[in-house]
Amino acid sequence: MEMRQKVAPRRLEARRSGLVAGMSALALFCLPADVAAQSTRVTPTLDTALTWTDNAGIDRDGGRDWLFEVSPGLSVSRSAGRLNGSLSARLRNLVHSAGSEDDSTYLSFDGRGAFEAVEDLLFLDFSGGITRNDYSAFSQRAPGDPFGFDEDNEARYWSITPRLESDLRFGEAARGSVSYSSSGVRSNSGGLGDQSADTWGLSLADPGGFRFLGWGLNYTRSDSDGGTAATGQRSEESVRGTLYANLSPQLRLRGIVGHESNDYADGVEDSSGIVGAGVDWYPTDRTSITATVEDRVFGRGYDLGLNHRMRRAVFFLGAGRDVSSLAQSLGTVVLADRDCFARVREIADPIEREQALIECLSLGVLRSNSAYVERSFRGGFSLLGVRNTFSLSASRSDRSRIGSITGLLPDDDLRDTERVRITTATLAWSHTLSGTSSLYATLARSDSEGAADADLELRRLTGTVGVDRTLGPRTRAGLRYQYEKTEGDRDYATNSVTATLGMRF
Repeated sequence: MEMRQKVAPRRLEARRSGLVAGMSALALFCLPADVAAQSTRVTPTLDTALTWTDNAGIDRDGGRDWLFEVSPGLSVSRSAGRLNGSLSARLRNLVHSAGSEDDSTYLSFDGRGAFEAVEDLLFLDFSGGITRNDYSAFSQRAPGDPFGFDEDNEARYWSITPRLESDLRFGEAARGSVSYSSSGVRSNSGGLGDQSADTWGLSLADPGGFRFLGWGLNYTRSDSDGGTAATGQRSEESVRGTLYANLSPQLRLRGIVGHESNDYADGVEDSSGIVGAGVDWYPTDRTSITATVEDRVFGRGYDLGLNHRMRRAVFFLGAGRDVSSLAQSLGTVVLADRDCFARVREIADPIEREQALIECLSLGVLRSNSAYVERSFRGGFSLLGVRNTFSLSASRSDRSRIGSITGLLPDDDLRDTERVRITTATLAWSHTLSGTSSLYATLARSDSEGAADADLELRRLTGTVGVDRTLGPRTRAGLRYQYEKTEGDRDYATNSVTATLGMRF
């Protein structure tokens, strides 16, 4: 009989998500009255939604149900001076049409910002959040499903990064920095545990030094906790030296040498030299091409990026291969929940708004307390017209577990397979009907699969059509239809209609 793995005791660090939330609010509120009045916006909110579905139980037998949500909240933002950031907190109250044990009330929170504590010297970056998404690659409900608010999926994440950064008195443009970053996840999920990562960094660089040649030195050490007794302490350490060749103001070449080590493979230390090269090319003010390729302890590592912005279009391509874990990546992704789409509508720049929308629709996270080597690819474009916007994006992530299955929790995505691949494709279109209303439609396809010897596979198709209308300066309403078809461990299809009404005070 298989024994359930013991979860590591929850440590003090797991409470830092609450600390980050408090720091965010405190930093935004504790300002001189005259400064706060000019640059800080505090907005009470009230969001309501009524959803009907023909398959609340996501099974072949269906099951119609109504879901009513009332969510009072508070939004705070600041975009001037030494403090820049925003936070959004909502108390989500969800009630089914018939009295149900699935009714729920919980806090949804997202906050992030940057603070310049000492001018041109001491900086603090912070972020934190509370959400109830199912982060499994093989989740039964799609991210953002209004019926997917199981408290077992609640996750709280944080990231705090103080750093000293300043110009140095030698060289032409020498700069140095010392940083410390603490991040982590505390979750009720049986596949996550409580994870954390603490990272120290030291860098000295003068890329434009000596005119044609420049140099750089970088040291990083990361200590992480996988969240269980068997996958507890892990460490990674690396040092790099970089030689820059500035061929022109637009073109720079890089040569890289160094050394790294880690004990991710079942606590056994593995080390290797680092040899690599890179290029940074900016052929125009609107185009950037960057590439870095290195021989690493896990094999070939790389980071490639292409961005091109036109007057009414934006194109992007990206690819990478590196070691990662959920604790290191969760705070950097846009959470694909209903708050994500609300934040997208508040972005003023149309191109940035479309890129954020693509992030919301194509998020692919993995539920695991294991470290893994991740190979990723993202690409897409957005076309911006006077009244129409069209976006197409595709992404693929391929994550391979480092080490054995010993110590992984029962619901861990990498427990029954050493490799998980997630492929997504998304179409998004929006049309401005008038100055106060807009129509939008999205079509997303997501495929998740384990290694060939594992019986793990999920295919999901989601289509959405909706309309938004501004009823007044502080009131917005919407109506949305969504179709979802999922094939995997449980095949089902759902139709749902949601009416929303949001107010800002």
